[in-house]
Amino acid sequence: MVRIDIAVAKTHKYASRESGDTVENAERPTGGLSVVMVDGQGSGAAAKSLSMLISSKALSLLKEGIRDGAVARGTHDFLLAFRHGKVSATLDIVSVDLATSEVIVARNNPTPYVVGDGDDFELMTTVAGPIGVHRHTRPIVDTFAAEAGLCVVVFSDGIAGAGKRKAPFDPLGYLRQHARNSTTAQEIADGMLMASIAADDDRPADDMSVVVMALSETDGRPEPIRRMWVSLPLPG
Repeated sequence: MVRIDIAVAKTHKYASRESGDTVENAERPTGGLSVVMVDGQGSGAAAKSLSMLISSKALSLLKEGIRDGAVARGTHDFLLAFRHGKVSATLDIVSVDLATSEVIVARNNPTPYVVGDGDDFELMTTVAGPIGVHRHTRPIVDTFAAEAGLCVVVFSDGIAGAGKRKAPFDPLGYLRQHARNSTTAQEIADGMLMASIAADDDRPADDMSVVVMALSETDGRPEPIRRMWVSLPLPG
């Protein structure tokens, strides 16, 4: 039996009280789970409002059973019409579709992502531009068999650009060194975020978000229980 684990770790830009990144997840009506990550243009409260607006639209379409690529296109059209091409955002949708036994990665994000197969990780350089600006923008959609050992890691540009003033953070190198079959999705997400913050001298130069979706084999008879754990610090 294969278990799906989704983990998120995120923080805001240094000296900003709110993150312009929003990450949310939803159950798919045909079975499975989807997680949506949106990085709104800019940072702070305005970027947060924008990213929440976009994530809500994407989630509503996913819950209606719309396919992931069409969800990305529809969300782009919505933002383009709503803000008249003056505001952009990146959009990542990572899904496990139980109807097709596939993991689907639909993205409008110029930042690459990483896929692991249990033994090694590979940087996926198939990228697409952000949504909301150009009318004919299309997402990149990759599919993988939903098999034990698969690990998908998507992250915002705050992670990819961490440490660029001194020693640039290398997401692929980090995962190859620190992520193993025994490493949980949450440990991967937490470790990657902390390494990115350290690369920025503990003062993140941008909002940072990491999403990890990992499929693992479970021993024995699986228990019919679903769990979700959330940790959110209150502002001081």
